[in-house]
Amino acid sequence: MKRDQVLPFEYLKGSEFTDNLKHITKCKTFLELAELLNVPKQTFSTWNLHNRTSHELMVRLHLKFGVPIEELALSEEERAKLPNRSKIPALPQTQTQDVADGSNLQHGIVILKSYCLSNGKLLPTGDMPYAKRIFNGWDLNELATIEVETNQARYLVDQSQNDAVSGEYLIDIDGRLSINQIQRLPNKLAIAFGDSTMEVSEDDIKVVGRVAVVLEKV
Repeated sequence: MKRDQVLPFEYLKGSEFTDNLKHITKCKTFLELAELLNVPKQTFSTWNLHNRTSHELMVRLHLKFGVPIEELALSEEERAKLPNRSKIPALPQTQTQDVADGSNLQHGIVILKSYCLSNGKLLPTGDMPYAKRIFNGWDLNELATIEVETNQARYLVDQSQNDAVSGEYLIDIDGRLSINQIQRLPNKLAIAFGDSTMEVSEDDIKVVGRVAVVLEKV
């Protein structure tokens, strides 16, 4: 029996593709996107100029974060043509309206990778669910956020914010990780260690991410 041919889809390309990447990753700029994906910023301009796409990035985001490949590769119009769309049961009318006006978007769950910070090391402890409304309300980048637990608190660390300015950050000094308060000074950083403060060169530390949320016991 002759089977139907598997033909190429009309993949997102150029600015449609890169804008979709920003939308999915919640990156506001190409600089944020470049830092998150470890891709030179000018690469996105090249893709836009020559109307290109990156199948490797689609696969990487799908494998890393579980983003459906059709959302990465296709426009809404093309996704509607997929054969499996006909197998999805229709939602009740009231639920469909809720989705359309965005009221149900607050009811979703975000699954974060969770780690225990012990003796300067991050030890994986599994996955931790959070209400999506937290990320919507505080404008957090859920795809770049991890949970870090210590004896004192749980921290939500946004790894896309790794240029220390002012606040608490997860940092790496000589392979040892810790959460410290940092204040940027001219040509250096002031880092708080307990009751003391040390001024260091920016090249002496690696900023893993900024602490966006702290959950403490009372």
